[in-house]
Amino acid sequence: MYKEVLSSINNISIYPVFSFTVFFIFFSMIAVWVIRSKKEDFDAVSNIPLNDNNQTY
Repeated sequence: MYKEVLSSINNISIYPVFSFTVFFIFFSMIAVWVIRSKKEDFDAVSNIPLNDNNQTY
C-alpha cells in the first residue's frame, strides 16, 4: 500500500537527496567544530557534574 502511495507523488526522488544533503552538511559542521575545539574546553565541560560549587558556564 505504501509503495503505491509514495510512487504516486510527483518528484518524490528529491526528498532522499535533500535529507542526505542536510545530514551531510550538519555532520560535517559538527566534525569541523570538534576538530577545531581545544581540549581544555571539553575538560571544563566534562567536570561540571562533579563540581560542588554553584558556578554556571
